[in-house]
Amino acid sequence: MTSGVALTDECLNVYLDLQSKKKYRYIIYKLSDDFKEIVVDFAAPRDDSEDVKQAYDEFCGKLFAAADAGQGRYGVFDVHYQIDSRELDKVVFITWVTDSLPIKQKMLYASSNKALKTKMTGIHTEIQCNDASDIKLDNVIAKCRQKSYQ
Repeated sequence: MTSGVALTDECLNVYLDLQSKKKYRYIIYKLSDDFKEIVVDFAAPRDDSEDVKQAYDEFCGKLFAAADAGQGRYGVFDVHYQIDSRELDKVVFITWVTDSLPIKQKMLYASSNKALKTKMTGIHTEIQCNDASDIKLDNVIAKCRQKSYQ
């Protein structure tokens, strides 16, 4: 790992529960307080009766709160959308690093995300988000659809 930031076992285990067992709708990861590890910040249990947009709004709210606290995050969201008449669920990896973060944090998040992504098989789309317009659900779904047609 270029940044020297380690990945906890819990990070991968929770991801595998989302990806293969569909146990979670989304997971938010963060750098530990000492900036030496990537840890699970929050994992939202999956409820198939819930509205995906409502879950996504909650997910974004947690990312916005982290930005307000001067912190970045990584997120994994199991997005549900349609192409033609097909219903699809695809895993999206989001790096949330706003322009207001301290330079050291920006660099750590940028250099550490590869360590996290390479351990996570089955990521359909990766998105770097710096502000609220980048992370809109419509934009995320558009990127998923675009990648599905490639």
